[in-house]
Amino acid sequence: MTRVTLDDIRRAAEAKYGDFDIALPDGATVTLRSPLRMSAEDRALLGDIEQLAAAGDTEAITEALKIAAKTPEQGRRLLDAIGGDLAMAAVLFEQWAQAVSVGESSASAS
Repeated sequence: MTRVTLDDIRRAAEAKYGDFDIALPDGATVTLRSPLRMSAEDRALLGDIEQLAAAGDTEAITEALKIAAKTPEQGRRLLDAIGGDLAMAAVLFEQWAQAVSVGESSASAS
């Protein structure tokens, strides 16, 4: 019989759905949370913003980064470090989204 501890599960969850850390030029670290670690409200808001970003709304990308940041202060620090460069924000958003991707459930075969 297999036996696991909650610590084992916690480590596995962190490895699979962990946060995304960004080192800023000043040596500080900003953490972007996995959607699975966000409140339902933040996940819903993030989903709405991702749809806007997919439709070409470049400002939506910076909003998504602010929502994903662990704290509002970290979100501000990240956007300040990016300095309004939407190309950098887009690449960062893409890398974060790929790193924390939880995948989508597939449709039932029946």
